[in-house]
Amino acid sequence: MAEIPCPIPSSEDEQPPQRKQKLETLSCSASAKSVPVIADDGDDLLSEDDELASDEEEEYRRQIEESDGFDVEYFPHGPWGGLVPNETKDGYYSPFYTYLYSKLGLHCYNLQKGTKLELTRIHKYITNQGYYPPAFYITLDAVDTTRRNSTTTPCTFQTCVVEFPTPEWGYFSVKTELSRLKVPNGPRSATYDVCFERRWRDEAIGDFYRGKMPNWLTEDELAAATDKGQYYELQESDLLENEWLQLYAEFAFHVRWRGHGGLPPFLPLKIKKVIVQTLESGEDPPHLKLKSNNAIFYMSFRASNGDPTGMIVDYHAMIRKTMDGKPGHIGLEVQCWACKAS
Repeated sequence: MAEIPCPIPSSEDEQPPQRKQKLETLSCSASAKSVPVIADDGDDLLSEDDELASDEEEEYRRQIEESDGFDVEYFPHGPWGGLVPNETKDGYYSPFYTYLYSKLGLHCYNLQKGTKLELTRIHKYITNQGYYPPAFYITLDAVDTTRRNSTTTPCTFQTCVVEFPTPEWGYFSVKTELSRLKVPNGPRSATYDVCFERRWRDEAIGDFYRGKMPNWLTEDELAAATDKGQYYELQESDLLENEWLQLYAEFAFHVRWRGHGGLPPFLPLKIKKVIVQTLESGEDPPHLKLKSNNAIFYMSFRASNGDPTGMIVDYHAMIRKTMDGKPGHIGLEVQCWACKAS
């Protein structure tokens, strides 16, 4: 279950002498980690600094509640962490992961709404420093490519993406928990429950798409499995018609070079081969597997403008896509490694 920042009432446990520890748990998950914030016990013990801190905390919580975390000013959180606003350096690629997460949110929205929104600019992103798992609240501009012209006005879009590093299994996982056109700031209605919107229905994902990632396909395994109808090797036309496959490759490239600060110059990536696998079989035509909510992609690609290694390198990647059926939700689990160029 995703542990994500979301305001809920704080609880208090007394702690002597004449002090108490307020547990500020900004999460939609019952298993969220608590963050201790020390407050004085009683108005008569509050100093001016404490009163100011209390006023700031009230304003901080109001901004979270009225924007769902997307419009929060900077507040000094001390060592306990909280939501912190950040500015992008160039409004697009920097940092690179905000570009990927922005496009993932748009990809989810496009799949569910049948639209073709495309990223044009990233306004800002907010991180939940001091909390696990890491979450990113991103506000961006996008245009509908089916209507693009000189007078097209960009729409403002919001996506919340949560990282789930899995070092014990050797791959990287991200999930979107909100993917939507910007919702105006202001008091929310009594029936609005952002925590419900964000919480994943993990039980909706079948066992075939859970647990450790499968092994890379050998040629013999692929030949034997093709007859079962679970696999489809994409054609050139499939790659041209589904530009989001480039995003999947970019995620894999990012995972392989995570921490490298200069990946954009090596883009675009040249996709050499893609095989998609689903539990279901017998789709007619077989390229309909690309529209499945849940699928596993086996990809090989290389960078088209050199490589961080300084050599010609091919990459193999497995990307497992899952969707739980709730609006704004898509997950990618990514494993990638470099191999000798062929």
